[in-house]
Amino acid sequence: MKLPRLVRQIGKRVVKTTPILRRHILTSTDYKVLSGIDEARRAAAASDGWLAARTVARQERAYQTLIADMKNGEPRLDFTVAAEAVMATGIASARLLEVGCGSGYYSEVFADLVPGGVSYTGVDYSEAMIARARSNYPSVTFEVADATRLPYPDDAFDIVFNGVSLMHIIDYQAAIREAARVAGRYCVLHTVPVFDDHQTTYLSKFAYGAPVVEIVFGRRELMSLCRDAGLRLQREWPCIPYDVSEVTGHRSTTETYLFSKDIAR
Repeated sequence: MKLPRLVRQIGKRVVKTTPILRRHILTSTDYKVLSGIDEARRAAAASDGWLAARTVARQERAYQTLIADMKNGEPRLDFTVAAEAVMATGIASARLLEVGCGSGYYSEVFADLVPGGVSYTGVDYSEAMIARARSNYPSVTFEVADATRLPYPDDAFDIVFNGVSLMHIIDYQAAIREAARVAGRYCVLHTVPVFDDHQTTYLSKFAYGAPVVEIVFGRRELMSLCRDAGLRLQREWPCIPYDVSEVTGHRSTTETYLFSKDIAR
């Protein structure tokens, strides 16, 4: 039996106005602008964030619904865009490294939405995430690794795919350079939050109940870093809505970028 609309509205209002409920029920909440890189580093060091098993479990529950929708023929926009970006490379059964793979759900997205699939490897700095990924997908290769110091030789993969992890990597400049180094042909930066008219900004928030640091990138800086790393923008796609203007005063969106590697460098 469905609850009356008024009761549901009251329930939502109670959740939003009660910090402990808001932080543990809502996916992302309690955004705060940080003063710069130093405060961002301190905030990241003070939080176990993505390392905590409880965060992994909460994120996984959220994505189980999305995976089920995909299986029923209704994939969310970010899943379809990710598959389109991989297919746009034109590489059949590409050797693909996902940096920041979390609990490994994108291995299933690519298997379902990319014709012929990919030869997938996933890495994440969180041991709890990798443990869950290995449990969920025992036939897939997962490793614990730092995005800023990837344990692979130059040009080891056809495609390096960074899903929603770049926005949580404080040393994102190094992560971009490492992605470009390990990629033999293409890099995909997926669902990246960007400002068109504002500088890169550091935020703190609660994600799946855990305090984390998040970065919304100034588009100009992001494109400059990618060019300096030897990456050339080939295509871009608008992705799922993500507007933090309420706390920053500047509208943000998310974009997915496909870069080719400048092999002449």
